[in-house]
Amino acid sequence: MRHIQPKDLAEQDRFYKVAFFNTLSGIRTPFMVGTQGPVANIGLFNSIVHIGGNPPLLGMVFRPATVPRHTLENILDSGWYTLNSVTESLVEKAHQTSAKYEREVSEFQAVGWEPHYEKDIPAPFVGESPLRMALQFVEKHHIAANDTIFLVGEVKHIWMDEQAIDQSGEILHDVLETTLVSGLDAYYSRKKIGNQPYARP
Repeated sequence: MRHIQPKDLAEQDRFYKVAFFNTLSGIRTPFMVGTQGPVANIGLFNSIVHIGGNPPLLGMVFRPATVPRHTLENILDSGWYTLNSVTESLVEKAHQTSAKYEREVSEFQAVGWEPHYEKDIPAPFVGESPLRMALQFVEKHHIAANDTIFLVGEVKHIWMDEQAIDQSGEILHDVLETTLVSGLDAYYSRKKIGNQPYARP
């Protein structure tokens, strides 16, 4: 095996290092994050993590504010946002939402989607997504080591195909056909391998 330390990549160009470290943590689940600002905003994130189930909390990471972060600004202003899963048929348009559009441009309109709204929830959904969640902002934490923001939200509403929930309560993401992503642009299909029994000593 090759032993690699960050200093070993010093001579590689910036894009090589970005790709290497962005894919180092493995394949993750991307979500389109919907927020409401001057226009309906949708952006692609692959940093959504489970924090706890009672209450149901999810976290997400925002990169340093060296450029405007419309999604973060909208969440802090309204207190609400949505998470929308990405299927293979949605990948191309979902990926396009990661482009740096001006604040007055709606990514929904740019990619040809109509924002979907539910009663009493101010943030927009992607109606074509088979798993949609509405979250309310809970906490914001500054990570000093690299000037990023870790944001915590509580899941308040979920819409999904009932056929994708098995008898144990497990959500079957292969049934939902949700995709996976490595780094910023490498997409993978999902296939369940199986369940292992509860581990005991």
